[in-house]
Amino acid sequence: MPQFEQVSVFSSLIFWSVISFVALLFLLKKFAFPPILEILDAREKKIRDDIEGAEKINQDAEKLKADFDRQLKTAHEKANDIIQLAHDSSKKETEKSLQDTQGKVRQMIKEAEHEIQASRNKLLSEIRSYTAALTIASTERILKKAMDEKEQKRVVDETIEEVIQELEKRA
Repeated sequence: MPQFEQVSVFSSLIFWSVISFVALLFLLKKFAFPPILEILDAREKKIRDDIEGAEKINQDAEKLKADFDRQLKTAHEKANDIIQLAHDSSKKETEKSLQDTQGKVRQMIKEAEHEIQASRNKLLSEIRSYTAALTIASTERILKKAMDEKEQKRVVDETIEEVIQELEKRA
């Protein structure tokens, strides 16, 4: 190798290059590396602190999320309870309204039956009085005279006419 054969020529150059390099290394180690290492340490510390802060923020966020989930679950449960209470209340009101309506219908039916019975009793009473009047009138006429068939028919027709007139007067 030809470049190494010239080492004797450049030996002083190599010597001064090595001395310069060692001096540069010493100066760098004495003056440049400590501030650079301090900056690197400070940056490393800042990065660690930032990571720890981010982890803490992440943990806080997880706690907040868990709290939010619990509150949301509680709110859903309360909403379901309120809906159930409203449904139960509505059902009770409907049942109460239905029972009230059924009671009113029963009362109206009783009143109608009572009115029908009263009307029936009144009608039967009137029929009895008319029948009694008809019977009395017919009996009076029959007793006053012995009648033939034509006379009996005429008396019955007259009696019926009198009963009808009596009914019309009362109505």
